Amino acid sequence: MKRRDFLIKTVLLGAAGLTMPTSRLYGASDDGYSGRLLVALQADGGWDVTSFCDPKTNQPGEKEITNWSKNQDIQSAGNIKYAPFGGNKRFFESYHQDMLVINGVDMQTNSHTTGILHNWSGRNSEGYPTLTAMFAAHYAPQQPLSYLNFGGFGQTANLIRYSRIEDLFTLRNLLAPEISGEGSLRRSTDINRIRAFRKDKLDRMIGNPKILNRHRINLEAYEGALNSKGSLTRFDRFLPKEEDLLEGTQISQMTFSNLKPQIQITMAAFQAGLASAADLFIGGYDTHTDHDNLHEPLLEHTTDAIDFFWRSAEQAGIADRLTLVIGSDFGRTPHYNATNGKDHWPIGSVIIMEKNALWTDKTLGHTDEGHNAYRINPGTLEVDDRNGTIIYPKHVHKALRRHLGLENTVVEENLKFTNTEDFSFFL
Repeated sequence: MKRRDFLIKTVLLGAAGLTMPTSRLYGASDDGYSGRLLVALQADGGWDVTSFCDPKTNQPGEKEITNWSKNQDIQSAGNIKYAPFGGNKRFFESYHQDMLVINGVDMQTNSHTTGILHNWSGRNSEGYPTLTAMFAAHYAPQQPLSYLNFGGFGQTANLIRYSRIEDLFTLRNLLAPEISGEGSLRRSTDINRIRAFRKDKLDRMIGNPKILNRHRINLEAYEGALNSKGSLTRFDRFLPKEEDLLEGTQISQMTFSNLKPQIQITMAAFQAGLASAADLFIGGYDTHTDHDNLHEPLLEHTTDAIDFFWRSAEQAGIADRLTLVIGSDFGRTPHYNATNGKDHWPIGSVIIMEKNALWTDKTLGHTDEGHNAYRINPGTLEVDDRNGTIIYPKHVHKALRRHLGLENTVVEENLKFTNTEDFSFFL
């Protein structure tokens, strides 16, 4: 059995009340992770893709779907159509060759809770993990920060634990609690005695035959975290200095974003070889009032942050290892309400980005002028009312699992999408 499969099996058995013998479950290996990397960007609240990657123009006799189409036309970059809205022109012209757009994805709900669950797990009921959790559990379960989550949906199905880092100052204090800005708080001999005492106590607690299994698993996780402290010093070498950490952005009166600092921390963890997957998070997309004025700067900030993401990855030398998945709860109504807002609409889009891929610069999935999803033939990827199916999140997740090498692995046991059509999105 491979080491990573052994680790995953141990976690799964532990969750079931069984154990496999191991002295170190969550500690890092001596070598940093250097394989594929996965990032999901969760645009929380329900984005308006008719002003982004599935552009729609006003139709005679119908309610207005977009204000920009009163005096502007749909634009194209390569093979991808986009709306002339916000910072879309710069974004799509810069990255159309690195992206696949899947339109007409039906979340089957107008509920935020269900939409988030459905889009990021592939299922509209509880129990399935994020794609990022599965990825981290498969590729780097031994790394201490293998799965980073900065907010939003982060279910793991007990495959792995996620780490959440929000304050670099606090993180550095955790890495070296004996050091303050003015120097060492205690002598090194005192620190060594404290750590030896802690280790002896932890060993006794883990070795207690009367200990509950779940308590033992938690203690072993704590032990692994302590043992991995040496590898975490690599993280400190790549973290931006406090003066170089970007500040958050006040996008509107109601929306503040720290998306770029999230990206800085993620890139540092990837460079250090301590992480394999991350969930980035930006809120504010639930624009029930004053839709255009709130949505436009938010979309522009998001696309600017994605540009920062790829520029940072290039500078770090890891861009060719990355897959970025971008999505939201659902879409927004194909018309404005009485307060110039847009309400919830089940049809949305997903964007997948990679460098130098053969399947990019494409738009798949189709919607009509009223933003209703067409049935798509899984084999031809064309509109097919007779033999096609509506694209659901499970189709996107199933295709992504295969593309990322997760299909039929240990982490997919009991988590498969059965009776689900295969879409060849990545050909």
